[in-house]
Amino acid sequence: MAAAEAGRRTLALVNLAAIMERADEALLPAVYREVGAALHATPMGLGALTLCRSFVQAACYPLAAYAAVRYNRAHVVAAGAFLWAAATFLVAVSDTFTQVAVARGLNGVGLALVTPAIQSLVADCSDDNTRGSAFGWLQLTGNIGSVLGGLFSLMIASTTIMGIAGWRIAFHIVALISVIVGALVRLFAVDPHFCNIQEGDQLLHKSPWEEMKDLIIEARAVVKIPSFQIIVAQGVTGSFPWSALSFAPMWLELMGFTHNMTGLLTTTFALASSLGGLLGGKMGDYLAVRHPNSGRIVLSQISSASAIPLAALLLLGLPDDSSSGFVHGFVMFIMGLSISWNGPATNNPIFAEIVPERSRTSIYALDRSFESVLASFAPPVVGFLAEHAYGYNPISYGAGVSNVGRDKSNAAALAKALYTAIAIPMLLCCFIYSLLYSTYPRDRERARMDSLIASELQQIELERCHRAGGYAGRKDATVIDVEYSAEESGDDDEKALIHYHAEQSGSFSIKTIRIVMGQQPEAEPERERRRTLLLVNLASIMERADEALLPAVYREVGAALHATPTELGALTLCRSIVQAACYPLAAYAAARHNRAHVIAVGAFLWAAATFLVAISDTFLQVHGRNRRGAVRGGSVDGRRIVAHPYAAAAPRLRRRWGDLSAGRGPVARPAFPRTARAPASISASALLVKRRWRREAIARGLNGIGLALVVPSIQSLVADSSDDGTRGSAFGWLQLASSLGLISGGFVGLLLAQTTVFGIDGWRVAFHLVAIISVFVGILNWFFAVDPHFPMSNAGSCDRPASKQSARQVVEEMIKEAKLVVQIPTFQIFVAQGVSGSFPWSALSFTSMWLELIGFSHRDTAFLMTTFWVATSFGGLLGGKMGDFLALRYPNAGRIVLSQISAGSAVPLAAVLLLGLPDDPSKGIAYGIVLFIMGLFISWNGPATNMPIRAEIVPEKSRTSIYALDMCFESILPSFAPPIVGILAQRVYGYRPDDKGKSVQLDRENAASLAKALYTSIAIPFTICTSIYSFLYCSYPRDRERARMQYLIESELQQMEQGSSCFEGGDKELPWIAGAADILMPAGEERFLTGDDDDGGEG
Repeated sequence: MAAAEAGRRTLALVNLAAIMERADEALLPAVYREVGAALHATPMGLGALTLCRSFVQAACYPLAAYAAVRYNRAHVVAAGAFLWAAATFLVAVSDTFTQVAVARGLNGVGLALVTPAIQSLVADCSDDNTRGSAFGWLQLTGNIGSVLGGLFSLMIASTTIMGIAGWRIAFHIVALISVIVGALVRLFAVDPHFCNIQEGDQLLHKSPWEEMKDLIIEARAVVKIPSFQIIVAQGVTGSFPWSALSFAPMWLELMGFTHNMTGLLTTTFALASSLGGLLGGKMGDYLAVRHPNSGRIVLSQISSASAIPLAALLLLGLPDDSSSGFVHGFVMFIMGLSISWNGPATNNPIFAEIVPERSRTSIYALDRSFESVLASFAPPVVGFLAEHAYGYNPISYGAGVSNVGRDKSNAAALAKALYTAIAIPMLLCCFIYSLLYSTYPRDRERARMDSLIASELQQIELERCHRAGGYAGRKDATVIDVEYSAEESGDDDEKALIHYHAEQSGSFSIKTIRIVMGQQPEAEPERERRRTLLLVNLASIMERADEALLPAVYREVGAALHATPTELGALTLCRSIVQAACYPLAAYAAARHNRAHVIAVGAFLWAAATFLVAISDTFLQVHGRNRRGAVRGGSVDGRRIVAHPYAAAAPRLRRRWGDLSAGRGPVARPAFPRTARAPASISASALLVKRRWRREAIARGLNGIGLALVVPSIQSLVADSSDDGTRGSAFGWLQLASSLGLISGGFVGLLLAQTTVFGIDGWRVAFHLVAIISVFVGILNWFFAVDPHFPMSNAGSCDRPASKQSARQVVEEMIKEAKLVVQIPTFQIFVAQGVSGSFPWSALSFTSMWLELIGFSHRDTAFLMTTFWVATSFGGLLGGKMGDFLALRYPNAGRIVLSQISAGSAVPLAAVLLLGLPDDPSKGIAYGIVLFIMGLFISWNGPATNMPIRAEIVPEKSRTSIYALDMCFESILPSFAPPIVGILAQRVYGYRPDDKGKSVQLDRENAASLAKALYTSIAIPFTICTSIYSFLYCSYPRDRERARMQYLIESELQQMEQGSSCFEGGDKELPWIAGAADILMPAGEERFLTGDDDDGGEG
């Protein structure tokens, strides 16, 4: 009972010390502005003060490790409290910058002594399943200290007490309380390692030199642990943003917030971080039990990735207006709640698991030492960026009243510097965490074995000392039992790799069976397969070229139809909705008919739709009744009439094709008295726009039918022609071909948009050309492409379907197959991430319009978009090859990690492109570089992960269905992306259509509005997509193995049926086949597949 009471008292005092330690750290950043005014220091100089303290603190962490090993850790904490209290008092009485720098250095010594001792005490008081919660509570109490220190100093910073500045009073009070806390810890706290030893005694009585040598040996061993190296690497980058956030109070005050409001906002953020740490710790413990090898890691990736869009919204998206305090507080609360999971959920618990208990103080000290080095540079880096990169104008002290305009400009500069110091390190941190999936399980098991061996040796030594009478009755030696549960084995990539090669050998055996039974190893000759893939990729080129046409000429089409961005987006919405609705039709067509013919029919349909878009309106149909040369524009009866783009070609078209209005003249207008003006609500121009838009929408809907037929057939053909080890590369080449189509379509559309051909607008000519080429591609696919399920050269083989089912039977079988596919967890996850991940790509259709509004010419825009699509082409191929490589090395996690990296990188890169670069067309090179890097990184998901995994989790016969279903589900939400971008641009960010002619200033304002709308539509979905990918670590391995076993069973049954029909006396081979089946699929796997497995395992 006494020991338990002493433990509770110690934890309470240790957490109290943590409160004061964090309060002391928060003091100076909270009053940067007042200290800067008192010392005449710039932001770079203020950052240098924190750099000085951090450097000394990092250098003293080895001293902290030595002190914690040799002395009572409670006494070490007390000594650290006395030191930082003395340093805080010195800051309060300093009058020069040098004096404050020396005092902050002494402060670093005290803080370095305290942190490792507190963390190791908390780790010793918890086990593997509760350690996250314990560190969550420690983070909660620490953040309470940050809240108290920052809020208290902000509240009295603007006051004076007996002629002393308020910020100096705050330092005095914190120093005094720290001394009291240090005394309490020194007198009443107890170190468990010293609770049974008399004062001054040591267990082994080693000399200081021997203990120092032991510490060095231990440190070398810790540094060699791969998981420690990875966590230190991410910590070096992950600590940088937190250190940079020390400028947040200064940024808020520069925007115009009062001291009290700034204190309230920073308190909100700190409280959210406190609760977030506790929430992260509990979630980490829960996931560590459910998924021991990956749970904690996934949680940290989600946390670090969420910082990027949230920081962009806070620092770049919200208005620089002090009246929006509620919105700033809400965003800061969400941000603090989301980005504070890493320490309690992952870093600190994993540190305690990968080393023996005796080394915990050393690993915490070494980690703090390494991580503090780069993080020390964060404040001066932020100051440097603000002053030299983003135009911060240092305050001229003594100049009198503050300049509001200058403060707002400085706030904007500081916000950009802060975002740069947050987004880039957090992105690197998220990527580095991925390496833990392969190292953490091995290091954890190695540490458990080391602890077991050390415990046994210590037990033997203690027993020997006890027999010799040299040991004073120590009772705390224990034997550690290590359990190796079957739950962890499922995540072992090395075991999965062995099983993966075994399965590959199994697929080869199936091919051998086919050869013995007289079948060809492949369903078609190599020449036919290559020709078909070439034609299929050519169809993909034209399909993507057709998709790229309309977005490339949004501006010209909008001018021709008098359409706003919302209406232009609605055209794409119409096509996408029809396309999504027709994907089940595509699955039916691919199952019942030759897929090469299905692709050809789809090409004919989209070609017809593209032709209809090109001729969706004519001058004669609209303006024929203008008696005074409406060809040139003008007005009729008070109504303004705009000349149609086909106006100059009207006489020639009439002579060649006759009167398009069938001899009845133009379309009749509403009947009003000749002397009366038509009501404005139903003016001729309004009717014209409405009629044009409807025809465009109908044409785009027909276009969606053709595209829906083509996409699943192409993808399933590519999947059928590759295996698990090369499927990523195959889809990479398909994406490369598709991107060539996007480049060609967009480039041709942009180049022709500013010209006329025989009096016809260039954008219409581009639609005509694509339609004609699409017809030729469809003809080539019809006559020369071959579907492996319908081979031309092997018509009499047993692989050809023996009989055709009725349409009703095919539909019923498809519905049954679709129900099975929808129930696969990995498919559900892919649909969820695809719904969000496809949204940004659809929103990017406005990129051409945005570039032109900035001021880029058609040619420059075409070049920049070509750069982006070329980068996505090579990015897809690169991602596919990297996916294949990682799938061989890490079958259960390789492809997934790659997609998380790709999706996560889109958020900061889009921020740089859309919000960071200046709206200046002379910066074309910078735009091109960012577009190229962005295209190269964000295009890995499809060929590296999505397409290959979809082919692996279902049998071969279901591949068309899974691709069609996936496209059907994924197309629903992205269909709304273009109109949502238009609505955001107009209704939220202030886009104003230009009806009076070209205005450069209005174009620039509209470009800024459209950029913010685009970034909102990119950052939020990609962040969600990155998080959803994490669920695949659990579901994908099980679903892949289940599909492989199902394929083996179905293959054996099919071979038996075909063998009996193709051979007379074929029973001779059947026993051999049955033997092969027993080797490839043991009885236990068969029981699992049929649901007879009694143990309820997960496969």
